[in-house]
Amino acid sequence: MSTLSMGMRTSAWTRSRAGGSATASGVSLLDLARKPDQIASRFTWLANFGKWVRDLGVEGYAPVARRRLQQVNVLNAFMIASYVTFAAFYALLDLSALKWLILAVLANLPFFLVPPFLHRYSEIAAATYLSIHAAFALLVLASIAGSSAGIHYWLLAGGTLILFYGTGRLIIALAVTGLLIGTFLFIELWVPESTRWSPMTPDIANLIKNIAATGGALLVASFVYLALRMAEQAETALESEYARSETLLRSIMPAGIASRLKSNPQAIIADKYDQVTLLFADVVDFTPRASALSPEELVAFLNRIFSSFDALAEKHGLEKIKTIGDAYMVAAGLPEAQPDQMARAAEMALDMLEAVHGLSREMGEEVAVRIGIHTGPAVAGVLGKRKLFYDVWGDTVNTAARMEAYGLPDRIQVTEAVYELLREDFAFDRRGEMIHVKGKGPMQLYFLLGRAPEPSRSAPVSPADEGGTIHLLQR
Repeated sequence: MSTLSMGMRTSAWTRSRAGGSATASGVSLLDLARKPDQIASRFTWLANFGKWVRDLGVEGYAPVARRRLQQVNVLNAFMIASYVTFAAFYALLDLSALKWLILAVLANLPFFLVPPFLHRYSEIAAATYLSIHAAFALLVLASIAGSSAGIHYWLLAGGTLILFYGTGRLIIALAVTGLLIGTFLFIELWVPESTRWSPMTPDIANLIKNIAATGGALLVASFVYLALRMAEQAETALESEYARSETLLRSIMPAGIASRLKSNPQAIIADKYDQVTLLFADVVDFTPRASALSPEELVAFLNRIFSSFDALAEKHGLEKIKTIGDAYMVAAGLPEAQPDQMARAAEMALDMLEAVHGLSREMGEEVAVRIGIHTGPAVAGVLGKRKLFYDVWGDTVNTAARMEAYGLPDRIQVTEAVYELLREDFAFDRRGEMIHVKGKGPMQLYFLLGRAPEPSRSAPVSPADEGGTIHLLQR
């Protein structure tokens, strides 16, 4: 090494120790920092190429069939890599003695370009092609190398081909497996141990045989792992789909009703309740608001309101029945009895007003709802076959809906039945003497004011507050 060269290397090393800006070879640390990104970029390219090879010709198939075809493509790529590797390996062992075996191995490579094009005809065409080609190719290679080289031991992995056919094509899978095993036995029993085409020493023959046996075993292990992996993925997907369907089912009906429906899908689900409490809520002036909003804004507006109501229903243990346009309906006391069902409904109604007031403050504009509550007997059940629907029927439902329809903005209107049962724990304000409700006649109605008893207060809600009967038109 010259003095000048040593001086340059020493200078570079000194700069590295002093300032950290260069390495002993004169390469900057910035260059070294860039290398991981370059390596990652190369691996990304390789991964993308692998995905491209895996997905050749699999478009248009159902997910399960597509996965099998992707596995066939992976096996085909593995065969290409194996043939190239073994050709190079045989050349390193003894190029002169094994030249015909090497040429035969390389001559098989063009045949592996065919499988991706066979997917268009059938989902088993490529797997069958590869199996028949393997039997023929290994018979030719064994005839050139001799049976003592054990190249035909690769055929013992043929039993795993059922993975590519599935249990629905068991006969075809068994036939192809029989072809491969039959070819193995033919080579083992009738092909000479050595030939003049590829003379090799016993040590080389044993080495090739051991590699083939080991490779075949590893191939079987890989297929078994692949089968287990597919089973795990299928189980995970099934569990995920089951959980999703359970969540969806429980979102449209109570958990107890969903369990009964699952246990007997053909049963008629219908229950009579001696007492349930129904609550209806409706957004005031929704129609003009809806005409002024875009579809996205309209849905977002309703979703904010109803999502807050859903949270309150869960908080108070009420069962959401449905939404109809801008109306929201919940029930207490079903499907399981609740001794404090009316108190729960009253608590939720008061919280609903607070939630809407909070939304008004957030939006900077007035949002109001009418709420009506009634209690009494009802029937609940499940309707439909393809789109299931849990609903409640009866005069109690109609009366609760009337309470909302004949109510006032930001007020909770209840029937006398509700008032009589909750008057000790909640504060009410009587709405005039009598209100004429369509389909019901004159009714004494009340406004729910708050959670705790407080002195009665009156509000001039209508000219009838001084007495008499008011006839209101249906909304």
